[in-house]
Amino acid sequence: MSQETENVLQRTLNAVDRHRRRLYWLFAIVSVTVAWEFYRLHAMKPSGDVPGMIFAAVITMAFWTLALAVMLVFQITVATRRILRAIELASRTSE
Repeated sequence: MSQETENVLQRTLNAVDRHRRRLYWLFAIVSVTVAWEFYRLHAMKPSGDVPGMIFAAVITMAFWTLALAVMLVFQITVATRRILRAIELASRTSE
């Protein structure tokens, strides 16, 4: 494999690692937010505030959907990392 190709592959692997670190932080923030919103939704139940309860439920579901989207992107990132690593290993064995 040429030096230029190796450099491109290494930069891509580094970019995937940086993206993965950002996803860890985002997932942690979203998880805490979802837990907080579920707590707020549960605490609102006895008060009888129906419009507030609907609003809290919508916010909770929005953050839940965001958490699922982050998990999906994280899995895509893991798959990308594996594919790039396989390309790197295949190119080294062919030399």
